[in-house]
Amino acid sequence: MTKILPHYLIVAMTNLGLCYEGIQRIYRNTIVRHTRDALTKAFPTDFQKKLQQPFQKEWAGIKAAAEERRKTGEISAPLLDEFDLLGVNHFFNIFDVHFDVLVPSVGSLDPNERKLSKRALLQWMQNIKALRDPLSHPAETDFSFEDAFVLLDCARRVLTQLSFEKEAEQVAHLSSQLSGRPIASESDIPPSLEDRLPPRETIVVDFVGRTIELDELRKWFDDPLSRRWVLVGDGGKGKSALAYAFAEEVKKRAPAPFQIVIWLSAKLKRFQEGQVQNIDEPDFSNLDSALSKLLTLYGWREDASRPLETKRARCLELLNLFPALVVVDDIDSLEGAGEDAIEFFTLLLPQTKSKALLTSRRTILGTGHTVTQVTGLSKDDAEDFIKSRYQMMSLDVKELTSHSIADIVSATESSPLYMEDLIRLAAIMPLHQAINEWRTRSGDEARKYALGRELDKLSPRAREVLIAACMVKHAPSFLELQSLTGFADDLLGSSIAELQRLFLVPKPRVIDGEPRYEVNINTRALVRTVHARTDLWRRVEGAYKALSGEFPKGTGREEVQDAIRQAVLLVKSREHAKAEDLLKKALQRRPNDPTLLGFLGWVYKAWEPRRVTDAREKFERAYQLKHRNEEMYKHWVSMEFAEHEWTKAAEAAEKGLNLLPGNSSLRSFAGQARSRLGKDLAAGMHRERARDEFLKAQAHLEGALDGLSKSSPENIDLRGYSYRSLALTYEALGVRVKLPALMKDWREEFPDDPMAASECERLARKFHL
Repeated sequence: MTKILPHYLIVAMTNLGLCYEGIQRIYRNTIVRHTRDALTKAFPTDFQKKLQQPFQKEWAGIKAAAEERRKTGEISAPLLDEFDLLGVNHFFNIFDVHFDVLVPSVGSLDPNERKLSKRALLQWMQNIKALRDPLSHPAETDFSFEDAFVLLDCARRVLTQLSFEKEAEQVAHLSSQLSGRPIASESDIPPSLEDRLPPRETIVVDFVGRTIELDELRKWFDDPLSRRWVLVGDGGKGKSALAYAFAEEVKKRAPAPFQIVIWLSAKLKRFQEGQVQNIDEPDFSNLDSALSKLLTLYGWREDASRPLETKRARCLELLNLFPALVVVDDIDSLEGAGEDAIEFFTLLLPQTKSKALLTSRRTILGTGHTVTQVTGLSKDDAEDFIKSRYQMMSLDVKELTSHSIADIVSATESSPLYMEDLIRLAAIMPLHQAINEWRTRSGDEARKYALGRELDKLSPRAREVLIAACMVKHAPSFLELQSLTGFADDLLGSSIAELQRLFLVPKPRVIDGEPRYEVNINTRALVRTVHARTDLWRRVEGAYKALSGEFPKGTGREEVQDAIRQAVLLVKSREHAKAEDLLKKALQRRPNDPTLLGFLGWVYKAWEPRRVTDAREKFERAYQLKHRNEEMYKHWVSMEFAEHEWTKAAEAAEKGLNLLPGNSSLRSFAGQARSRLGKDLAAGMHRERARDEFLKAQAHLEGALDGLSKSSPENIDLRGYSYRSLALTYEALGVRVKLPALMKDWREEFPDDPMAASECERLARKFHL
C-alpha cells in the first residue's frame, strides 16, 4: 500500500520533492498496480502481449530505460514483472488503447459523455507526461507553484476518475503543502473550468483597471436569462484584454453549470497601401470554419469534416451538454460569407445553456441593449497602467509627474495599446521627446515610428530573431528560432535577451513541456506591417516556408535543379571551388533552400581534402530546415564514418530518421554507429555507457533487418553489414539466446560470404552453440 509521508516531513520538502512523492510513489505505483490487475484479469493468457501492444518495437527501449531509472535511484522498487517497466510517460498510450478495459463503463453512461471522459483522462495524463520531465533536473532547480500544482492536480483527477479516492486524497494533501502559493489562494483552491484560451502574453500582460466594465460583465454573466454580450470600441482601446481578463475570472470562479471557457478569433484584416491584407492566422472566417474550430476545441475533431448542417447540430448539442463561455474576438471583421457565423454566435448560441461574449469595433445589429462601450482608460486606471508599464520595463517611476502622465494620456487618447508603445519608445529616448514624436503622427503611424526607433537600437541578429518570432503562427521554441535563423546557442540566447530588454519578446513560458516565446499579437502585427517587404523578411520567410513545407510546387524548383546538376558535373571534374560558388549564388536568390544547402554540404564532403566542418554545418542547417532527402543523410553518415566519429554518425542517421521515420537504411547506419561507439566505450572501461549504446544499436539493427527488403539488390551489402553489426552487438550484450537464429539467417542469406562464415564459427565456439 502507498503510504503518505508524515506532515512534519512534507513541510520541509521542496515542490520538486513533493511532486516526486506524488507522481512517482503514489500516482505511478497506483496506475501500474491498476493496469496489472485489469489486464491480467481481462487477458489471463496474453496480458503481456496486450501490455506491449501500444508500444510495438519501442518495448526494448522502454525496458532499458526502466532499468536505468532503477540504477540511478529514481525508482527504488525492484522489477516484479513487465508491468513495472511502465513509467508515467507510458500511461497515455496504455489507456488510449485499452480504455474500455482499464476504465469500465458504469451504468448507462451516454456515449458522448463516455467519449468526453476518455478525452479528459488522456489530457490529464498528457499534461503529467509533459510536465514530468523537470523531475530529472538537479534538485536545486525547484518547480514553480503553478507547474507543481498542475502536475499534482492532474494526477489527483486521474486517480479520482479511476475511483482511487484514498490515493487522490494523498496527492491533494501533498498539493496543499506546495510553496509559492499566491497569497489570495492560501485557502483550498477550488477546481477551475477547462479552458481553450490563447496564451495570456498574446493578448494582455499585467491587466490593470476596468473595474466598472468588469462589474457590468459580472452582472450579465450572473443573469440566467441573458446569454450574449458585446464589447464595442475602437481599435487599441483594450476590448480583447478586457474579454480575456473576464474569461480568466470565469475560469477560476468555475460557476455551475459551466464546464469550459473557449476563445475564438475571427479573421483579422488591415487596409494597407490600397489593399486588404491578412495580418494573422484566424481561427475561422465563416460559419463552416467556425463550427469546425468549435468542434475541435471541444474535442470532437472527427466531426469537423462532416457536412455543415451536421456540424451545426453537433455544436448546439455540445453547447447544451457542456455549457461554455464562448469568447469571439474581432467578430466584426467577418464580412460577406461570414455573416452566417455572426448569426450563429449572436442568435443560435444564446438559445443554448452556453453564453457568448463578443468583441467588435461596431455595434452588431440586434445587440443594442447587451453592449458595453469600451473607451480609453479612466484617469485613475490610466495612471495605474502607465506606472505598471514603467515598472515592467524597469524604467524609473519617480520620473513620472502628474503633468507627464496627463501628457501621455492626452497624446494616446488613453488607449492602452498606444500608451504601452509610447512608453517603450520612452525607454530609448527622453519622455518629453517621445511624447512630441507621438503627437506629430496619427496613432498607427506613431506606433510604426516607435517600433522603427526600437529596431534601430537592435543588433542585426536580434532583428532577425524578432522577425522569426513574429512569422511563426504559434509560440516558437528556442530550437525553432534556431532553425529559422541558423544561429548558434550563444548568439541566439544573447539576441533573445536583447529583445527582452526592450520588451519586444517576453520571458519564455512552458507550453507542451518546453519553453516557448509568445509575442504579443499587437507587436506581431506591427512587425509584419513594418518589415513585410524587406530583404530580411524574405530571407527568414524562405526558412519558414522550408520548415513548414510551404514552397509552392514548381516555383523556382527548375532553377534549383539546374544549379545542382551543374554542381555535380563540376565536382566530377574536380572543380570544387566553382561548384561552391555556383551553389552560393543560387542560395542568394533562394535563401535557406534546404536542397541547395544539402548539396553544398555534399560539395564540401567531396572536397580534397574534405572540408568536414563546413560540410557538417550545411548538413545540419538543411536538417534544421526539415530536408527529407535520404541521400543527404547517407552522405553525412558516410563522412562521419570515414572520420571514425561514431557519435556524430549516429546522430546524423537519427536526425534523418526524425524526418524519415520508416527509413530502414538510416536505421542500419544508426545501429552500426551505435554499436561501434559501444565497442569504443567498452574498451575505455565505460561499461554502463557502452551497454546503453549497445541497446540502442540492437533496437536500430533489429528494426533495419525487419525493414530492408531481401529482394532489393541495393540492400544486399547493407543487410550484410547489419547482420555482422547485430551479431557483434548481441555478443557484447551477452544475448546468447538470440544468436542461433541470427546466425542461421545470416549464413542462409549470405552462403558465400567468408566474413559470415568466420564470424558465425567464432561465435558458435565462444557461446558453445
